[in-house]
Amino acid sequence: MIYLLSAVLLVTAWRFTLAARRHGALRVVKSIAVAAVAGLLAGVFIGLGARAGMAAIPVANGGSPSFTLSGSFSVVLTFSSYGIALGVVYEGLFRRLLRRHGLAYGGLLMLCSWYSLAQAAAQQLTGHPSFISLAIVSGLIVGLMWLPFGLTLEALLRRWEKRGATPTVVSAAA
Repeated sequence: MIYLLSAVLLVTAWRFTLAARRHGALRVVKSIAVAAVAGLLAGVFIGLGARAGMAAIPVANGGSPSFTLSGSFSVVLTFSSYGIALGVVYEGLFRRLLRRHGLAYGGLLMLCSWYSLAQAAAQQLTGHPSFISLAIVSGLIVGLMWLPFGLTLEALLRRWEKRGATPTVVSAAA
């Protein structure tokens, strides 16, 4: 997985470098900053989905979830910060490839992380649920993380473009 991530980051950096040559470094830096902020804001959905998944584990084990405000805030903030890098990668690489469909980006992220997140959660379970129920519940929770993230990220980027502040660099390079 780390090799795939490295390749994606290298291609994204290469695309931003090409865009900087065509449109200027300031425009690219502004585009990266907007994508990072939009990713952080949309990343709240990643954090809320992760918190829901963490709450589902004790319920599946027959207990009750324990919520603390500071713990929930820490989880949401930590997972929201993943949205920064994912927003920049979407802007730099995937937005044009996916034809500005945030739901497709969320689906791609869901497919890439579903197995590893479900496996990590399954290790915390004391019982042995059936494969089907584990796949359905983990799919719902992982979808709760990534699909709203992708939709919100694209909506925020479109809103920024409509303001006329700056067109996205990668789409302008096309």
